[in-house]
Amino acid sequence: MKKNEKNFLDVIPVKLHLNYKKQNGNIHLIFIHDSLLQKFLRWMTKKSSTSSLELEGLGSVVWENIDGKNTVYDIINILLEKEKDSYESMQKRVFMFVRLLKNKKIIDFKKFD
Repeated sequence: MKKNEKNFLDVIPVKLHLNYKKQNGNIHLIFIHDSLLQKFLRWMTKKSSTSSLELEGLGSVVWENIDGKNTVYDIINILLEKEKDSYESMQKRVFMFVRLLKNKKIIDFKKFD
């Protein structure tokens, strides 16, 4: 395990994007496109003012366990209780997903004093 990965297990993710709903067991993140540029592009393309991103399976379970208290390590262990997988494989999957959410500014990491 690399040094930065070990520290990443202690990170506590927090949701920045709070507009979501649960439907048919999956989480749907809802995005509202209301900037001036987005309004103009919607008018040009006749697109909706909202869009959604469906998180299925692992993604929905991860999302539901991002509560500002659970660490990445906690979330990995919660998933391992629900799905048979090796720890290393689950760790890679969760790391990749959490980093993707962070890069898209859908979540952030709790700051420590």
